[in-house]
Amino acid sequence: MFHLVPFLSTGRRGTVTAEEGISLVRVLLLLSLIPALWFGIIPVTRPEVAPIVVLFGAYVIFLAVGSQRLALLHKTDLVITLDLLVVTLVVLISGGVHSPFVYGYYLTILEAAVRMNLRQALAASLAMAGMITLLWLHAGSPAALETTGFRLGVFVASGFFMAMLCGLLVQEYRAAHERVDELEFDSGLASRLSGELRGEGLAEILLGAFLEMTQFFKGAAYMCDEGSRPQLLAARGFEWENGDLSPAHLPLPALPAGASGGEVITHTAPANASGEVMACVPLIHSGHLRMWLCGLGQPPLVFPDRVRRRIRRLATHGASAVEAARLHEKVKDLAAKDSLTGLPNRRTFFERMASELARSHRLGRPLSVALVDLNGFKAINDTYGHSTGDAALIRAAQLLAQGMRASDVVARFGGDEFVLLFPETTTAGAQRVLRRLGTMRTAVSAERSGELRLTIAWGVATWPTDGPSPEQLLRTADRRLYEMKKRRQNGKRVRTARVAKRQIA
Repeated sequence: MFHLVPFLSTGRRGTVTAEEGISLVRVLLLLSLIPALWFGIIPVTRPEVAPIVVLFGAYVIFLAVGSQRLALLHKTDLVITLDLLVVTLVVLISGGVHSPFVYGYYLTILEAAVRMNLRQALAASLAMAGMITLLWLHAGSPAALETTGFRLGVFVASGFFMAMLCGLLVQEYRAAHERVDELEFDSGLASRLSGELRGEGLAEILLGAFLEMTQFFKGAAYMCDEGSRPQLLAARGFEWENGDLSPAHLPLPALPAGASGGEVITHTAPANASGEVMACVPLIHSGHLRMWLCGLGQPPLVFPDRVRRRIRRLATHGASAVEAARLHEKVKDLAAKDSLTGLPNRRTFFERMASELARSHRLGRPLSVALVDLNGFKAINDTYGHSTGDAALIRAAQLLAQGMRASDVVARFGGDEFVLLFPETTTAGAQRVLRRLGTMRTAVSAERSGELRLTIAWGVATWPTDGPSPEQLLRTADRRLYEMKKRRQNGKRVRTARVAKRQIA
């Protein structure tokens, strides 16, 4: 009845909560009983004032000291049970059924009801009824149980007990119904998120759920990557073509220090937002901001506790799903690229070539493919080492990628070979690009000064004249690459022989 922990801690926090207020009122009532008993303000017909005062005082000291050391005394059920026990002892000591402390049961019942602990309120009511009945029987007045007053009291008490029981059942039903709703919400959200590994798809799902639970008509979702600006992935309700503000230019709030994700952060919208206020929720995974969910609505923005709990769970599930999608994209990107040069690898090239070849079939336009080889690459490795050879490959990859159009593709085919794809390009057009890329230069190494002159040889094949399939086009390009290298070697031998003849002559 006199739980003191909240009361004693109000000075540290500076504010008094409803729970603390209840305990404070009960403590003051208890402390006021001691002088009221001692000075006879509360009459006790039997000479037991001193034991009652001692019992009250011992109970106050027990709660004040024990509550700081015993965690059990922080439980409402246990405290109310102790209250019932103390009230019963005081009633028995102070004179039975005529004791004014019988009304202490009402205080315990009222406290349990205010704390919304209907189980304990019902238990206190039953304990009070049972105690009064036993006291009447013990006093030798069973005939009093047949009086109209007692029957009326029983009727009123029965109605009270029934109302209390119905209230308890209704509360339990509502709690169970809310738990079922929350489980259905979690299950539905998890099922929608589980099959989606695209950032855009996740943003659409999360934004839709956020707007539905907050009753906003428009909002936007932004993906956040470290070191880059937030990227708009999904938006609903905006009519920027009719003069509405664009979601791509909404000002996002600063992430508060210590935010764990799921907090509702209100933020002022731009001046042209018709007095709307932004409610932004961060999705955080392992301390890193992954996404913002933002909704626009009219102030004041007030969300019930049930909605806030759902927003928290939405942020938790959403952050995990976004992180899984991010890792999936990262692994997919790594699997699609060559680990040394960062260019698309052989597998990715064939996928792109098949797509572009199908497009050429539909449109009836040419497509060219070229195999490119670095001349003298083995000599670079033998002379300067493999680290310099790797640097030469990386530099060659950069120069090839820089010299291509945005629609073209350059990939590493293996070793010092690269493969180039030219959509909607004839053989002559591909040859012009390759001649421009024919000579490249790169530094020898960090330890040695000078530059390496990298030259390339190539072979080009064009659909449909050189073959109908990727394999046949690449075979033709490879054959022409071999022919070009052979011509260069033959030309080099001729030049070498001419020089030798001039020296002999």
